[in-house]
Formats: sequence, C-alpha cells, structure tokens
Amino acid sequence: MKPNSTGFAYKNLQRRNLVIFDYSGTLSLGAVLFGKDKTISQALKNSGLAALGVQKPEVFWTELVEPTWEEGSTTKKGYTTVLTDRAAKLLDSGESKPDRTRIREAVSHFVDAYLSYSLIDPRWEPALQFLNSRSDTDIVIATDHYAETTEHIINELYKIGIKAAPLDRALRQEKFFIANSADLACHKSNPKFWYTLKDFLGPGHYNQILLLDDFGFNEQEDFYGGKTKALKRREMVTATIKEIFAAELKTFSFFLEHSHQDGEGLSRAYLELIENARSFLETHIC
Repeated sequence: MKPNSTGFAYKNLQRRNLVIFDYSGTLSLGAVLFGKDKTISQALKNSGLAALGVQKPEVFWTELVEPTWEEGSTTKKGYTTVLTDRAAKLLDSGESKPDRTRIREAVSHFVDAYLSYSLIDPRWEPALQFLNSRSDTDIVIATDHYAETTEHIINELYKIGIKAAPLDRALRQEKFFIANSADLACHKSNPKFWYTLKDFLGPGHYNQILLLDDFGFNEQEDFYGGKTKALKRREMVTATIKEIFAAELKTFSFFLEHSHQDGEGLSRAYLELIENARSFLETHIC
C-alpha cells in the first residue's frame, strides 16, 4: 500500500462506509462509573493517594485532573506521568511532602484501577462483530484521552478477536483504527484532528459516515460532561466532519439520560442505547 505525503497508508480506496465511535461514555460505561464519587474515593484509598493527602474526589478533579487535562490528552506523556507531576507539586506544599517515588507508585495503582474499569462493555460485541464482518466499512474509535488508552483500546478489541491499530502503525489488514487526541496532539473539537484522520484514510470517498458519540454528555459533569457542553460539542464536531470529509453524515447521539442512576436502572438504560445503536448501524449499513 503506497503511503501518502505524511507516511500514512491509504485505507479507504474500496470502502463505502466510515463508522466513528467515541470511547468513554459510549463504548465504555465503566469509564463513566469510575468517575462517580464513591468509586473515585475508594480508588484514592486503595491506590495510596488518600494516605498521601489526596482524599476527596473534588480535590482529585479540581487539583489534579483539570490542570493537567490539556497536557495529558494532547501529548504522549500519559496519565501516570502528568498526574504524578501535578500530585508532587500539590503535595509538596502540604505537611507530609512525600517523595516522588511513593507518589508515582500510588498514581500508577490509581491509573491501573481506572483502566480496569474503562473496558468495552461486552454488550457491544454483536454490533462490533457486525461491523468487522463488513468488507465495505472502515471503523475508527476517535477519543479525547490519555496516551495509555491507545494500547488499552487495542487490547480490549483483541479480546473479542478484532484487530486494531493506531494511525501511525496501521496496516491494511486492520479495519479498526484508533484516533486518540494524545497521539494526534489535539482534541476532537479541533479541525486538525479530523484533517489528520482524513489524511490517514486517504483520497477515497465514503458514501456515508456514521458517528456514534456521547459528546461528553455521560461523563463527569463539572469537568467535561453536561448537556450544554455536549450539545455545543456535537454541533462543532459534526459541522467539522461534514466539511472535511464531504460525505453524508448520520449521527447517533449516545446520550444516557439517566446517567445519575446506579445499578440496574443505569445498566438497563445503557443496554437500551446499545440496542438502538446497533439498529442504527444495521439500518444504514446494508
């Protein structure tokens, strides 16, 4: 496969459909559940961060995540490194002043706990296998995330027998590609993200693009999620995709209206959304 000017190999010369999935809040409910106060509090205790001084969820969000999100999600540094750097600075101003080795160890345990939650929900497998069986369809998981998540998503797909690769390491044998903001150095709200993806996919023209995304609706409201932010993000992202790809775009807004629920109620609502999304895919890809 001949590479283009950027070194990417053209992918879509014989593909009619492009399907774009979001990850956290769409393919992964666990990533949303981990952000709940009770789960975060337990993870802070289990990891050792609470013992070092990061005890409350609100401190975790406002003092660790928010100041590091831009760097963590648009560079290769990774979640563990940016949280360690920030936690070291925060805790150094306190009474205990733990050494960096202890902080990094605790942060590493915390990140491992997050990734253990941030799994592809098994109820997505029929829809993903349906797409994998189509010779006329490319599938991209496009996510604003930390660097560690790229390999994590690849491993999650591998568990169900699906080969995937990030844009810079993809071969023609894959049909699932990972477009992570940490790898592309910009968020999905930035046109550069979609220009990079278009350049990777090449000059072929898709008949249609199907986008399945929660646009941050299902995620931690004060920081990234919430309906107002989600609707604005949806408007911006869909307009950009239409302009750059010049193809018909159909959007499935994966809005979990009852994301405040816990237990069975939330699980049922999420399953209903997955079933509706699968119907959306099977209706438009035929």
